[in-house]
Order: sequence, then C-alpha cells, then structure tokens
Amino acid sequence: MSTIVAVENYKLKGKHGVFDYEREKDQPFVVSIWVVLKEPPSDDDLSTSVDYGFLQRTAHDVIASGDSVKMMETLCDKIIGIVSGHLNVAGVKIRMEKPNAPMPHNGGLAVVERTWPEGLTF
Repeated sequence: MSTIVAVENYKLKGKHGVFDYEREKDQPFVVSIWVVLKEPPSDDDLSTSVDYGFLQRTAHDVIASGDSVKMMETLCDKIIGIVSGHLNVAGVKIRMEKPNAPMPHNGGLAVVERTWPEGLTF
C-alpha cells in the first residue's frame, strides 16, 4: 500500500510568462501537488509523513515570491527540486494551470503536468 499526500487547486498569483507584459503584472495560477511517501506514516506523528503545509508553502515561495520565469515547466521543476528533497518523498506529480494564459483563440486552459521520477504514474 502506498500513501499519497497532496494539495489540490491552490490558487495564487505570480508574474510569469513568455511575454514581457506577463512578467510585469500578477496573474492567476492554480497548482496541485501530489507526493508518494517512501514509508507509511506511523504513530500518528506528522514528522513521519509530509506536511501539506510544506507543499503549499513551496508552491507559494516559487510562484508568488520567487524569481519570474517564462515557462510553467520551469516553475514545476523548481517545485519538484524542493519537494523531492524531503526525506520521505518517493515521487512527485505537479499540475499547474494558467487560466489567463494568452492564446490565439478563446477557450481552452493552459496546463503543464510534471512528474518525478520520470515514468512515475498516479
């Protein structure tokens, strides 16, 4: 049996995008982070798991407070770099949405999903 800890649909704002104007003004992002634990939690002790507050803080630090980047893939990689360093994390999946991403036609939702390690399935 495996254990997954997650934060889903966390809405926050950041200054990221390919176009210069996207990096000048806050815009919405929605991020979900799932982690697979290496070991199941024990003794009703949070230190044997992954605190979902850690996941939310990491997303906030990268997206809302971190350096501006052009691609959501880069944001995902930065989050994975931090979360994968947790002692009890065996795998990470991130889904990031950018509801107001500039696209040539109305409709659609810009989404990037990344997993670590490569090939991980949920």
